[in-house]
Amino acid sequence: MKSARTVISDRLSLYSAGPGFAGSGVRPLRKKFDPNEPIAATENDSNCILPCEPLHVEDGHLIDASGRKRVLKGINVDSAMKLPTKPNMPSYEGDSSDPDNVFFDGDNVTFVGRPFPLEEAELHWNRIKTWGYNTIRYLVTWEAIEHAGPGKYDNEFVTYTIEMLKIIHKVGGLYVFMECHQDVWSRYSGGSGAPLWTFYAAGLNPANFHATEAAILQNHPRFDRAHDQECYPKMLWTTNYKRLASLTMFTLFFAGQTYFPHLKINGVNIQQYLQKHHLRALGHLWYNVIHALPDMVKDGTLLGFESLNEPNCGLVGHAHMGYHPSNQHLRLDTTPTVYQCFRLGMGLPAEIDVYKITVSGPQKDGSRMVDPKGKRAWLLPEEAQKLDAHYGWRRSGWKVGECIYAGLKIWKWNKFADWDKINTMPLDKRIEFSYSECQLRVPNYFNQVSPRISFNVDDERLPSQIDMHFFINHFFVEYYKRLKKMIRSISPDVFMLIQPPVLEPPPKLINDEHKLIDEKTIYCPHYYDGLSLLMKTWNDKYNVDTLGIMRGRYLNPVLGLVVGERAIRNCIKKQFCEIANEARENLGNIPVLMSETGMPFDMDGKRAYEDGRYTSQTAALDALANALEGSRMHHTYWCYTSVNCHKWGDRWNNEDFSFWSPEDRDLAFDDEDDVDTSSPSRRNSVTPSLRAIRALKETAGNSSVIKTRLNYHKKRLMPNMFKKQFCSDEDLLDDDYEPSMDNSTLISVSSDNLRYKHMKNCYPSPDGLRAPSAILRPFLISSMGVVKDTEFDIKSSRFALTLTIKEQLEEDTLEKCPTVIFVPKWHYPFLNYNDIYLTSGHVKYNEKLEYLEWYHFDTDDTANGSSTSSSAARAASDDETIIIKNNSGKYEDISQKDENLFGDVCTIV
Repeated sequence: MKSARTVISDRLSLYSAGPGFAGSGVRPLRKKFDPNEPIAATENDSNCILPCEPLHVEDGHLIDASGRKRVLKGINVDSAMKLPTKPNMPSYEGDSSDPDNVFFDGDNVTFVGRPFPLEEAELHWNRIKTWGYNTIRYLVTWEAIEHAGPGKYDNEFVTYTIEMLKIIHKVGGLYVFMECHQDVWSRYSGGSGAPLWTFYAAGLNPANFHATEAAILQNHPRFDRAHDQECYPKMLWTTNYKRLASLTMFTLFFAGQTYFPHLKINGVNIQQYLQKHHLRALGHLWYNVIHALPDMVKDGTLLGFESLNEPNCGLVGHAHMGYHPSNQHLRLDTTPTVYQCFRLGMGLPAEIDVYKITVSGPQKDGSRMVDPKGKRAWLLPEEAQKLDAHYGWRRSGWKVGECIYAGLKIWKWNKFADWDKINTMPLDKRIEFSYSECQLRVPNYFNQVSPRISFNVDDERLPSQIDMHFFINHFFVEYYKRLKKMIRSISPDVFMLIQPPVLEPPPKLINDEHKLIDEKTIYCPHYYDGLSLLMKTWNDKYNVDTLGIMRGRYLNPVLGLVVGERAIRNCIKKQFCEIANEARENLGNIPVLMSETGMPFDMDGKRAYEDGRYTSQTAALDALANALEGSRMHHTYWCYTSVNCHKWGDRWNNEDFSFWSPEDRDLAFDDEDDVDTSSPSRRNSVTPSLRAIRALKETAGNSSVIKTRLNYHKKRLMPNMFKKQFCSDEDLLDDDYEPSMDNSTLISVSSDNLRYKHMKNCYPSPDGLRAPSAILRPFLISSMGVVKDTEFDIKSSRFALTLTIKEQLEEDTLEKCPTVIFVPKWHYPFLNYNDIYLTSGHVKYNEKLEYLEWYHFDTDDTANGSSTSSSAARAASDDETIIIKNNSGKYEDISQKDENLFGDVCTIV
């Protein structure tokens, strides 16, 4: 426990400006090189900044074949992987209240076509590469592989995945690691991940989740989506983690052998049955990928496999099932206790507390009677018999049709109760039975250490009470051990990426005798700013210490309040540094890769979709990027969604996180800066109106999301000081079109685009990248040195980097292994020697791929920037600093007069 003095000091440090970069010792290159001459060019004529190479770990860094430390920076692709292609089933389609709806035909779905059509794949991968990114977190779901039933694999999807990975390899320069994605267990419990049959295996009936509120789904008729898609509350889907369906599935998946040893299918305990099929399905996909793509493994492109996305403890460690746990910080809409979930699941009514989100935390907002009217979340005997025959199951230990928790005598009802009679009673009588004839007998069952429960660990390792720490270090670790064994049995040299529950410390494995954490392990935490997600806005006046609140460091969440933009940015950075430190303390000195973090783009009531200005989103993502860079974390942002649209966002539970949207491509704007942005005329200033575009797309169908023509105005284009024009939608309709790096680029500089002042107004890039000023930022890609400090000032486009180069480097190494920095033209369109300051060395520039090579030795020839070394070797333990300022101007600085001098030649960056 920290002392009061330490706590106060930590809090005050958030409000300090920090030491910053003094810049001492740096000198402008314009004094050494002719500023009127272009920067010496790199000798790279490929389409990749750096090719993928096998990586290994040294001192917590990822090291390539040359000995340089690689920084992995990328994005999750594609959140549409959560959804089947046939039937086309976004989370708002179908009807979860109708058991005969196509939504419940879970055996007969296909995910072939995800993440996007093969013919469009190169365009998408090249687009991501132009952002400077070099890493893809490639999503797959258990449902996509094994939806038809246990052991029945969709080999067409496996083949499609292999073909997609081949295209990534062809594009080049992109590391890929795969992960099994899930949210609240499955689509049928309001999220994504597991196939429908897993609920049937657990004895649950998803067709009755709506009546019992075992899960609340967006496609329920109570949410009038046809008239108001916003009627589904923000982040409501996450409350399903604390409802019966998700609680049950995670408990059985991770701890079924411990708590339900009697529940068996085909002679196998339910936990073993679920995990066996989960691991075998992933193994089937991984085996085929590895054996079909040996070159991707050999050259390091296929980096490895990440453990199950955002695992959840279910009921393990729950202190009292009659109350909400103190760490249940997200309470929204109806918020039942676990005991109320049990009663609702048996068809009994209950008065459920209703909560709303406030800055000070969840606030009770009345209550609501939830009445299932006799419908149960559990399969009735006749339903179970039919499904067991269909899937080939033989059950033992089950009392089919009844709550499995009552079977453990955790709760009970009057043993003389006639359920058929109870279900026909009037509501007041059923309420009376629910409250007077039912009893919670063992409220701490999942929290207690009892002789009747076998944890299969040595007594000295058992705590006095079961908690999250025990779940992570026992149940989660046992699952991870099995996953690692399966992956490494197929591909011994790939990385394992370990992801424990969100915002929880990793397991204590630093001195593990089984060496579960080895030299090819990466830690993958997740982080989302709770206030920004729940309020869907970026508040630069106040925020909260999300990690501190989740860890229970404050008696009241309001005590975690942070005031002012500087303190907010410092607070997020401090949280990230703490996450990285926890990894070193618990797992050892291994790389840390934040595999999910991001911000919603539908902030402020979707204002950006009316005026085109992603102002809040730019500030929010810049704060996240600042924290990631300051904490030295590798990272893959959430997310890229190829089917994103303004109305439905990522087409899943009203989330809208996609960095790119086809509906933000090539838009024209009213460029009258002095018009009030809140006025109706200003809010409709996108030309043509975005409402008209949305209507056009919905009329044309989903296929138009990528291919709708958005050519609103004829451009007068500028000269060849930039590059070729970006790929238009007309090109996409051309059968002979071949995607490439050149025609998937970002910034179209024309007479129209220049006057829009994209950077100043926070407009999307002409290719549809939202908040480009925050996303397209300079960053270190590779270096022989260790980062001592780095920062990027988005307002002034000032980038600074200090490296400590500890080794004494020989001349050959200095010449072949420069530091590589991505320097995007979005911020530095006219980069020249006037913009660069160094403590020593010289640079080369690749204008096409937008990166600098920084050589850590000076040259004899100052006229042309040749690479003749002036010293035989470089001394060890020197700090080197580079500062890049935009002294040469931005695109929007070009005047109409300047533009007329250039003529009408097409240009693009």
